[in-house]
Amino acid sequence: MSLESAHGRAVDPEELLLRTDWSSVEHCCPNVAPATPVILRQLLDADARNQGAALRDLQQAITHQNTFYSATAPAASFVAAILGHPRTLAIVTDKRRGEASHSTEEPGFFLRVGLLDWLGSTAEDANEESPDGYAVDIEAFRVLRPTLFDAIHPFLADREPEIRRAALASALPLLTSPVLAHHVEALRKDARALAADDSPYRRRAIETLARWGEDVTLFQQGTDMQVHAEGYADDPPF
Repeated sequence: MSLESAHGRAVDPEELLLRTDWSSVEHCCPNVAPATPVILRQLLDADARNQGAALRDLQQAITHQNTFYSATAPAASFVAAILGHPRTLAIVTDKRRGEASHSTEEPGFFLRVGLLDWLGSTAEDANEESPDGYAVDIEAFRVLRPTLFDAIHPFLADREPEIRRAALASALPLLTSPVLAHHVEALRKDARALAADDSPYRRRAIETLARWGEDVTLFQQGTDMQVHAEGYADDPPF
């Protein structure tokens, strides 16, 4: 099944997979996790349960414990390219059976939100001073930041609030790229709104605004964030 990319060109997921020699790249735990193309192909499976399992495998194998592997950058390219696919609107859960809350139903969310969250978290990890992984694999992801931003940008105006928030949160850490710095002013107002919102993305928005030189004291109120010379940290658990 093909889809229209953000630029209006038809994209074939299978053709995207063929662009990478997957035998030459690795992710974590290859003896346990499925092969990378299997994970990526299952993201567009017709069964939402398989899609959710693929999202979990993406999180646990391709960026295991916030580590960059040689499979991370090409997987991110694929994920960015399929964000507009109709099947990414499937309602999924990345929880294993029995791992969810005590309620009888597992909480669900748009797969598109989960994919945006993965891209944003990976971009945030790439901004660390010393990310985990080989330098070549980290840099391979960093050079993708403009491409990832272009793929995410259309969803900043999505009609679904959850997708809009996830898109903004995933875009913010990409703006550390000098090539994307000109987008800061256009997203400043939205970042402030996200920083004031009671959502899982609030911390990232506050940290981004602080990096942009804004006084975030007002946004910080009511959170467990403390100001340190090097940034923010949680209160100690005692």
